[in-house]
Amino acid sequence: MIHIRVQFHMNQYQACAWGHLHAEGVIDWPPAPWRILRAIVAGAYNARLPEKQHSALKELLHKLASVLPSYTLPPTTYIQHRSPRPQVNLKTAKVGPGKNLYSAGLLMSSEQNELYIHWPVVLSEIEELVLSLCLSGLTYMGRKEASSTLALVESAPAANTEPDAQGTRIVAIADPEMDADALWKALNLSAHENYGVNRSAVFPGVRQTAYQISLPQMRKQQIFEGNTPQTVTLTVSGSPRLPFHLSLKLTHRLHQALVSHCPAKVFTGQEMGEHSKDHDHTIFQCIPDRTGRYVEQIRLYSVEGYNPEALAAIARCSYLPGVARGYDILLALADFGSRQEQADEWISSTPFFLSRFPAVRRGKPRMLSAQYQKDGPEHQALQYLQYLSWLNLEGNPSYHDHEDGLALYLDNVFVVAALCEPFPQFWEWESECRQGKKVGRIGYRTRLKFATAVHGPIILGYASHYGLGTMAPVREWMDVRERISQDDYRIVISAS
Repeated sequence: MIHIRVQFHMNQYQACAWGHLHAEGVIDWPPAPWRILRAIVAGAYNARLPEKQHSALKELLHKLASVLPSYTLPPTTYIQHRSPRPQVNLKTAKVGPGKNLYSAGLLMSSEQNELYIHWPVVLSEIEELVLSLCLSGLTYMGRKEASSTLALVESAPAANTEPDAQGTRIVAIADPEMDADALWKALNLSAHENYGVNRSAVFPGVRQTAYQISLPQMRKQQIFEGNTPQTVTLTVSGSPRLPFHLSLKLTHRLHQALVSHCPAKVFTGQEMGEHSKDHDHTIFQCIPDRTGRYVEQIRLYSVEGYNPEALAAIARCSYLPGVARGYDILLALADFGSRQEQADEWISSTPFFLSRFPAVRRGKPRMLSAQYQKDGPEHQALQYLQYLSWLNLEGNPSYHDHEDGLALYLDNVFVVAALCEPFPQFWEWESECRQGKKVGRIGYRTRLKFATAVHGPIILGYASHYGLGTMAPVREWMDVRERISQDDYRIVISAS
């Protein structure tokens, strides 16, 4: 028995079943033995396998084609991307404007993104070396968009998908009666040569068989039961690139698209028409590129996690036209899982806008302590932290002056200190939201110092669910500032 491990680095698999059009959305799952054999041949050419080893390659391919493998499949959910077909010349294009490109696939979690193929064959030492070399020449399985790594491993988990005449999954296999030379020719034959040049309606060497998937999660509504992903990351692209200070327009547009596809509580923040009293619904956070000037990614976070329907809705939002004047945005799934940032010191990456006026009495500020005003920026920031359930800030609160700002004590135990100052160029930020209340025009940069490290995300104030008032660990913020300074230094050097 040999075991081939396929690790999907993008946590997704895209491949059309043999004999089906890509627009049909039929996924080749499990990956057909015929597909794997053709992939091994492709890897041999990519790895520049010496011609003297072709005889060993033909022999091992014939051994693999003579039996059916079993699989260990990870839990998946169906996704489908739809994007407008680009047209360069409408006069000569075969597909007119308004048509879409379809890309169907399967999404996995970052903790379970490995597929194992078990082949009941015995290979010689030279055949194993040839197979390992061929697998090293492969960078994806199925479509090129879903990168992966293939390798031989000594051990693997138990199989959960076996060949079964009564199975529900139909896959393509190689004709077991072909000899080694005929199989080699069939595996090297392209669709153009067979259908276009040879004018043959039947692809030689292809047969079909059935598999039965005995993975319980595949039949359940919640396939990620006990392991629901809480974080989804999308890459942002477009020409021109979207400036970071317009990120609120992007998150609003994405929120509208998600609600239209899946009006669930995780996106709407409402249950039976009533607004939820917690922060369990989706938090949108834009992540800048290395310069800090443009939006590179969007991170979606929800404490309750994303079920398959929610993930499918996120995958459908691949194109957002008219985010801002002159900006059409393309989105693509990059990663998802339950990883969270953890640090004891945080700083604002986007401006924090107040939602209440600072308290006054008879025209004078009402002081909370000797230095800080009641409902001032620091006081409001500390109050917002207590609404974030995942921080577990429970107890009787009290506020006192501290060397790092205004400090929050719970049951007379120090928890966190906050210090606020005006955010640089806060007036450039798009900060008008349809919901919520913003008071004043000043946006603040807040620095938080916790007694112990806490898990993010941390959001503060007005429109915090849409990206304003987002906090980032100080080390990441300093890395961005340092890269910006280095870029400016290079510009000055090159100009001089």
